Amino acid sequence: MGYHVPRVAPPGPDGGGDIVAYRDPLGTTAPRIKVQVKHRQSKVAVKDVRELQGLLRSDDDIGLLVSSGGFSSEAEREARGSHKHIELMDLARLISLWKEHYATLRETGRAMLRLVPVHFLAPDEEDPA
Repeated sequence: MGYHVPRVAPPGPDGGGDIVAYRDPLGTTAPRIKVQVKHRQSKVAVKDVRELQGLLRSDDDIGLLVSSGGFSSEAEREARGSHKHIELMDLARLISLWKEHYATLRETGRAMLRLVPVHFLAPDEEDPA
């Protein structure tokens, strides 16, 4: 999506990781995106949203919390009501964005989550007459 990602932390105990992304290679142009990834079956709790809020030092920072297990209603409410810009991304939204931008990714990016097109034979259309 046009961002530079100088750092991807290795997965933590929950299988997730941390990412920092910038609009330019030096990270001088806003917004700077700080990403927390939570790979678990359970929903992300409000505690995780508050921890991400604490990482956003500048008004130009954007927090992105990605969760394969979704979000509790309290976590969603906290993100919406935050004075800092926090976006929540569930698995369905992640896959949708991945598919949308897959063709523009470098090969190293594609290797992280391979997509293979699947084709089906379309049924004959019925004649409306």
